[in-house]
Amino acid sequence: MQAWLAALERQDDDETEQLSAQLTPADEAALIQFACSAGEDQRWWAVRGLALVGGAACVPVLATRLQDEQPSVRAAAALALAHLHDHLPAAVTPHLDGVAALLADEQGYVRQAAADSLALCSNDGVPALGSVLRHSTHPGARTRAASALRKIASMKSAAILYALLNDDNHLVRAYAYEGLDEMGLLENILVMPA
Repeated sequence: MQAWLAALERQDDDETEQLSAQLTPADEAALIQFACSAGEDQRWWAVRGLALVGGAACVPVLATRLQDEQPSVRAAAALALAHLHDHLPAAVTPHLDGVAALLADEQGYVRQAAADSLALCSNDGVPALGSVLRHSTHPGARTRAASALRKIASMKSAAILYALLNDDNHLVRAYAYEGLDEMGLLENILVMPA
């Protein structure tokens, strides 16, 4: 941890990344403290470290970083939650609406990080994505939500994609059509007897 901190202070991103791979769950408490610090770099790297070694205790901290003043930290927090979802789905899933809120972020790369995060959470991300598509008027949020549903490519996502085939937003319609087509579900509808 000391070498990691020294590399971080030197602003040596390559070395900090290499040393992040050496962090262990024993470093979680210190990383949680750094995730709440005043420095943007320190918060970002702490979030990165928590994605690698964090447990259930860090999930609420990462959820608060979804509202960080710095876009890079918001994006990192969204992706960290997706990474932790692999082995802590019960802890992360309640925070996916917070990730979905980032689909309307002012920064495009934050919106994309949120969409990628929700897609990585697979079926657990579907309710949050569906809520955005039903309630948001932000065209970028709706487009990225439809794109994430296409990537999930499950029957649960297909149920929402069907309703989007006549959406007013042409990109949302395109993602719905492409997603259903890739799953082979459009052919099934078109060849069914009346």
